[in-house]
Amino acid sequence: MNHFRFFAFPIVLICLQYISPGTGFGQEKIEAAQLNELKADWNNPEFWQAADKNAAVDAWEFVDGEIRLVQPQGGKGSLVSRSLPPNFELSFDWKIQAKTNTGLKYRVRKYGSKYYGVEYQIIDDSPTASTKGSTAAIYDLSGPTVLKNLKPTGEWNTAKIVADGPILQHYLNGDLVSEIITGGPVWDSNLATSKFWGLKNFGQPMSGDRIMLTDHGGKAAYRHFQFTEIQTPSKPIANDSTGPFLANGMRNSWADQSSIVLWTRTTRHKQMNRDGQPFLRLSSKEASKLSMNTDAEQLLAAQLPKDARLEDMFGACPGKQGEVRLIYFPKLQRRALKSTPWTRTVASNDFTTQWQLNDLKPGTDYAAIVEARVADGQPPTAVIRGGFETAPATAAQKNIKFCMTTCHDFIRRDDGLQGHKIYPAMEKIAPEFVVHAGDIEYYDKPDPWAMTLELMRFKWSRIFALPNNRQFYQNTTSYFLKDDHDTLKNDCSPGQKYGSVSFEQGVDLFNHEQFPTRDPRYQTVRWGQDLQVWLLEGRDFRSPNQLPDGPEKTILGKEQKEWLFETLDTSEAKFKLVFSPTPIVGPDRKNKKDNHANKIFAHEGIELRNRLAQYDDLIVLCGDRHWQYASHDKESGLWEFGCGPGSEEHQLGWNPKDKRPIHQFLRVAGGFLSGEIKYNKKRSQLTLQHRKVNGEIVSEFQFPAGQAGVTPKD
Repeated sequence: MNHFRFFAFPIVLICLQYISPGTGFGQEKIEAAQLNELKADWNNPEFWQAADKNAAVDAWEFVDGEIRLVQPQGGKGSLVSRSLPPNFELSFDWKIQAKTNTGLKYRVRKYGSKYYGVEYQIIDDSPTASTKGSTAAIYDLSGPTVLKNLKPTGEWNTAKIVADGPILQHYLNGDLVSEIITGGPVWDSNLATSKFWGLKNFGQPMSGDRIMLTDHGGKAAYRHFQFTEIQTPSKPIANDSTGPFLANGMRNSWADQSSIVLWTRTTRHKQMNRDGQPFLRLSSKEASKLSMNTDAEQLLAAQLPKDARLEDMFGACPGKQGEVRLIYFPKLQRRALKSTPWTRTVASNDFTTQWQLNDLKPGTDYAAIVEARVADGQPPTAVIRGGFETAPATAAQKNIKFCMTTCHDFIRRDDGLQGHKIYPAMEKIAPEFVVHAGDIEYYDKPDPWAMTLELMRFKWSRIFALPNNRQFYQNTTSYFLKDDHDTLKNDCSPGQKYGSVSFEQGVDLFNHEQFPTRDPRYQTVRWGQDLQVWLLEGRDFRSPNQLPDGPEKTILGKEQKEWLFETLDTSEAKFKLVFSPTPIVGPDRKNKKDNHANKIFAHEGIELRNRLAQYDDLIVLCGDRHWQYASHDKESGLWEFGCGPGSEEHQLGWNPKDKRPIHQFLRVAGGFLSGEIKYNKKRSQLTLQHRKVNGEIVSEFQFPAGQAGVTPKD
């Protein structure tokens, strides 16, 4: 009888080899012939190594042809094999004691410092248990689909695993119990709600894969391992789905401590048309003349090549009818999963859907999964996973990072078909939230000049099909403001038209279809103890630009302005950040007539600057301008930071040599603004930084007031 305790076998070689999870129990280098021998003899201790460097020395024993877990370590006693072929049939016997949780994992590999793999779950449960964590389940991915012929604890059961390319099958005592295909939307759906999300190529066959005997608690025994390599595995199964897909991802807005709004759109294709035709080029003068036309068909035809359709054009991402649902849960509490009902998407609102989520937990990272399908009873055709973070409780002393951007469109992107460079740079910062201050797209710029609702929708679906942009907003808590170019046209105001579209239609398209909805579109949110943000709306309530300036002329409107002052008066936050789509301090160009730094809104501008300057450590952060700046208004004492355009192809409008006394920093170049609230034992501090599009810091200011300093680098 070969009877000895694993890790305790009195041979110096074995004791010396137990050093770390990466060190085997036999010789480090084994000849090919010897390795093949070990593959056939799973009862040889040299076939195994510890998965955890802290494993106890007497956890397992090899006796009478069995491998026994005799001293469970509650997760620290697992064993991993030598490398094995990833496509195989494996049969083995197992038995457990009461309350045991164990299993055999395969296609096991290291991710970071931990081993992960697909698991044949073994646990003390009933034959009727059918969850993804029950015996013979493909753990956390696919539960049993038949009544199991399960022997009681203490008796031997026979398992078989088939891992054949994309096909995974689990058998129990001769019956096929669970199976799954490791590819396609069904796999994506199961993976998205599992603990394995984010593990690259998880479940896919790879050279160097291993087997693991797990220790999750309780005694277990294994025997009669029969391993047969599948020499010619099945090929990946082609995904011949015709959609609907989710090429525009998802985005969110209006997060506070307990609620948020999420948005998605069903599409005809998995990605934009990258090989489409270019639009006919129109000069600015030709486009201006064309914009006097109000016939939508003629406005479209004037920009398309002969016999071309809009879906044939470069960047097209047409929508498609289908059904969608949202699944969401705190990332650390997957069992608290919630799901919305399925909702049908239709052409009348550009195949978009929104969900208002309430009763969320403050300061919590949530996973959000969108599934699309054709109709009731059909499997998913597309699955995406993203996430968001709710604002922390108002008393929480949590460090907060945020970013801000403005002014970028598809034709002036700076990272090719990936999109904009700022988004990978922002991802490295990992902000708790981002504010896009508007001019997300430009209707009144070419390719195409968006003078119809159809062309406006075209531009939205195109820019959010860019991978950088889509990925970032799919995974980041966001606040979207709007400005003139993504409402209608340059310096637009009520009563105007652009081609066939009125100002009011442009407002409605942004507010209720293309972005998460809130009514009214202004908000204040406390992000912990010392930070409160205000998000202003600059189009919905403004007066026509041509009205004479005076007390009645407004950008914010009476109700929004009263709300702003009232909430500022009652705020107990140390730092108050007012995010505005347009400048309040400036300076701006003389020919502009659209914001509080311009003469035509001078009355309300003076009112705002004087009132906002009354609050300690209140700072205005604005979009709109195509240069980065920090201004300190000497008359009122108010600070304003312009984040600058979000593209290297979009800087313009200010002479870099025209640095005025009000400017504490000036850079006419693309980039973004980042900020951070940091707490220490004595106080909290706010740091604001201008950055290049690659994230490089070019200025730094620190507050509270009186401690502000700038380190210009450009």
